[in-house]
Amino acid sequence: MKRRLAAAGAGLVLGLVAAGAAAQDCALHLLEHRSGRELMRLPQPAGTAGQAPELRVAFEHSVLGTTVIDRYRFTPRPVLVEEEFEGEGYGLPASAGPGERLERVSPTGSRQRLVLQRPVDPLVVRALPAQHMRLLLPAGALPLATLGAAAVEIRAEGCPATAP
Repeated sequence: MKRRLAAAGAGLVLGLVAAGAAAQDCALHLLEHRSGRELMRLPQPAGTAGQAPELRVAFEHSVLGTTVIDRYRFTPRPVLVEEEFEGEGYGLPASAGPGERLERVSPTGSRQRLVLQRPVDPLVVRALPAQHMRLLLPAGALPLATLGAAAVEIRAEGCPATAP
């Protein structure tokens, strides 16, 4: 199973790196946190010129085992704009803070969404295989553990400065 995940991740990485190498415009750069070594470049999708890029990071909650999805918008600095989750547990919001909104994803479901504007700069994500830390990309999920770094810093470069 690990080999299959690694192979799938490696194929996705090669395809994204090849696509990113040709792009000179707005891109998200994935760096090894401590050294700053570039691991991958994710170009902003075509047809989104002038828009702030976004990225979703998903992981399994360590206690509940449910999926948490964090959505970041790069203005160009990273801002957490949404957290979607299920259940109540350590690290999950129980209520909305000032200027935030907590809502149900569906009227009958137990998934919730916290809408907020929280700068997270620098954005550093630990590549924890036990929590299946992954980026949710249009081409599919990219397990961060396949990048070969313990922690991945994500930066926007060449992107328009926009309001959060």
